[in-house]
Amino acid sequence: MKLTKISIGGALLFCFLLLFLIIGGSSDSIPASGSDISASLPAAVLRWKDAVQKEAQKNEISEAVPYLLGIIMVESGGNAEKTPDIFQCSESQGWAPNTITDTQQSIEIGVKYFADMWKKYPDYDLLTICQAYNYGSGYLSFCERTYSLELAIAFSKKQSNGKTISYQNPVALALNYDYRYAYGNMFYSQLIKQYISIPSSGKNNSALVTAALKELSEGPHEGGNKYWLWYGFTGRVEWCAIFVSYCTSQAKLPMEKFAYCPTGINQFKANNQWVTKDNPQSGMIIFFDWDGDTVSDHVGIVEKVENNSVHTIEGNSENRIAKRIYEKKSDYILGYGSL
Repeated sequence: MKLTKISIGGALLFCFLLLFLIIGGSSDSIPASGSDISASLPAAVLRWKDAVQKEAQKNEISEAVPYLLGIIMVESGGNAEKTPDIFQCSESQGWAPNTITDTQQSIEIGVKYFADMWKKYPDYDLLTICQAYNYGSGYLSFCERTYSLELAIAFSKKQSNGKTISYQNPVALALNYDYRYAYGNMFYSQLIKQYISIPSSGKNNSALVTAALKELSEGPHEGGNKYWLWYGFTGRVEWCAIFVSYCTSQAKLPMEKFAYCPTGINQFKANNQWVTKDNPQSGMIIFFDWDGDTVSDHVGIVEKVENNSVHTIEGNSENRIAKRIYEKKSDYILGYGSL
């Protein structure tokens, strides 16, 4: 009888330890940022995952691992045999390009350089830090904490004195650019973002609607001063897209802000987040075309979808925040962006 008790107790202890190892052992692979490592990364990059995770943990930025692997992909494709400095971080140390000839050293220096910038600007999002990895840390005193392609372009234009060069990258072409300014790469974070998987969540939808309703509860905000001033304009502009950008920022959702509706559509399409007009859901961003020229001229937030009707919350609707209702099949609706 005594032996039986020992056997059962030992078995229970073994099961507990096994469960602990399974649960504990899997935690390192789940980034705290809510971003995942994309399945589109090749084996040449993924072979460095463990080494990058180790350095990221040492520098207390484990949540940045998907972005760091994205940097490797953009900089070298992970091909250490051809480019040992897979992070291309020699220049960050004031050395000539490709001075680093040891891949482990490249990982250590690249991760630390990224971590040092993020620790100095902890409120900045990871795509902004990625852009600074390309431009240099000076970019962080120029930009804002939320990543914006517009600011990345403005910085490159300023640093290059407006000089442009041809750039036929598919990511840039999808954003309607066949050139870039001759300083760094203004599309750097866009290139990295291809390799970041940010799961869509019902929580995102709820958070965005909640943020929009909060603004409406304060009043109609006629004129939109609060929003275009937040964006950085000094005088009134059409502010429907700015209102959407403000609400996503308040909801802390991963969307680049935009002030021009077609820019928003291009971003969603480039990120494979564009949804046809037949599939609206609460929390999506709805784009309109009032004059039928296929160019979006208004945008809002879907509050809910009921009985083939789409209920929205919109900024700059007759120059105020307002709720509106549309038929699901309305010819005015172009489509939706999904977060």
